[in-house]
Amino acid sequence: MGRLYLVVLISCLHCTLPSHNCNSHTSYRSKLKSAMYVANHCSWMDIPYVCRVLGFRNCKMIAKAELLKVPILGRALAVAGHVTLDRTNRRSQMQAYKAGVQWLKDGVSLVTFPEGTRSKTSRLGSFKKGAFKMAQAEGATVVPMSIHYADKVQPLDYAFPAKPSRFWGARAKIKVGKPISTDGKSDDDLLEEVWQAIADDLPESQKPSKDTPVGV
Repeated sequence: MGRLYLVVLISCLHCTLPSHNCNSHTSYRSKLKSAMYVANHCSWMDIPYVCRVLGFRNCKMIAKAELLKVPILGRALAVAGHVTLDRTNRRSQMQAYKAGVQWLKDGVSLVTFPEGTRSKTSRLGSFKKGAFKMAQAEGATVVPMSIHYADKVQPLDYAFPAKPSRFWGARAKIKVGKPISTDGKSDDDLLEEVWQAIADDLPESQKPSKDTPVGV
């Protein structure tokens, strides 16, 4: 039912997925033991869009601890065993790191938005290193995902998605990049490679500003 709900929701909101790389994504996804899926973040719709791409694959989200306070959503995150962290709390960070590495070790993929919060300008922001350290600890492949125009479907200041007539010219879609190996790469090198792969596949209006640091 959850998958059906997402399909209906995305269809109603005119979200299109890129046909030119869906087949290749399906083929290499089936060969991966576990992976770290990394995407840009500028709308609440990013989560259902990513879930729509991954389908039935067993994945856990890496989410900020504040979401545990949201009715229904918070309970769902806790019961499903998703990884939550408070970036202001060192103990929470270590617990999240250990939980994430264990999921990868158990063959469960992780999904993260390493900017840490939704972009206020829709442009790609700086990445935090935590998720990349998890991937390196287990040697998991990192899969970049570039989400287009989700902010048009549900702008930052909207509680619910906008009417289709308001964003008809900008149809949301996701471009799934080629898997990136963690072998022999430093934290900074891996972060920069993934950040650049996502940036390259974003539309001009969402590409990072020239003065944006790659990592923080």
